[in-house]
Amino acid sequence: MKPASFDLLQPINWKQALDGMKEFEEDAQILAGGQSLVAMLNMRIAKPKILIDINTIKEEKTIITSKDTMEISALYRQLELEKRKETKNDLPLIYEALPYIGHQQHRARGTIVGSLCHADPSSELPLCFIALKGILKLNSYKNERLVKAKDFFLGPLLTSRKQNEIVTSVVIPKAKKNAGYAFNEISEKYGDFALASFAVIAEEKKIRLVVGGVCEIPTAIEWSTHDLTELKDLLNDFAWDLETISDQYTSARYKRDLIRYTGLNTIKSAIDRIILN
Repeated sequence: MKPASFDLLQPINWKQALDGMKEFEEDAQILAGGQSLVAMLNMRIAKPKILIDINTIKEEKTIITSKDTMEISALYRQLELEKRKETKNDLPLIYEALPYIGHQQHRARGTIVGSLCHADPSSELPLCFIALKGILKLNSYKNERLVKAKDFFLGPLLTSRKQNEIVTSVVIPKAKKNAGYAFNEISEKYGDFALASFAVIAEEKKIRLVVGGVCEIPTAIEWSTHDLTELKDLLNDFAWDLETISDQYTSARYKRDLIRYTGLNTIKSAIDRIILN
């Protein structure tokens, strides 16, 4: 199947791109990596009147680091971040999750921002972004606004981005001292969508766990304990509180079991990685 016909805009700067969004709003789609969008176009799930290809904004393929954060632009590729030498130390959680995203060919084209905007509940990057409490920069022709990760994802493939806005970059906190980071994922085979995925940040006095693939959006919870016996009970309560449902891949019971066992193992890994000064 091939896409329905559409016009193409290839802006040379953000102003041209934002002017296009202003004019067409819900009838426009942004093309960055296209790893999800092109498939949706071919299946005619997405039928925009105009496609705004921001790849022609050459100067925006950047990553900016500061003491405590990293700002990643809309055209920074997933494989670029994976191959970047400093990523393992700066963003250990994302570094561990990146190889799970499709296959290397997908990551060579797919963008960090694009994955967040697609908002697939089984996707790895939204999960890590929520765990790290990142911030998105959204621009319209009028202004810029900052949106926290917890406020951005509203449901499967649904975000709080307005129709005339473009996510131009994301800001992600760097790894903290005295903290351990761990990621894990269960899928039918490598590169498939996750049946369940787990991101954990362990600090001296608290554990932050985010679970993806089992509900409509990744779900976060924090506990002020490292006691593994207590954590087993807390994970069991958390698994029952989640609105997990059976689907074509597996049962709700199996998903809850994954939270109890794989979730606990991921927490153990994060605790083991805490480095105390």
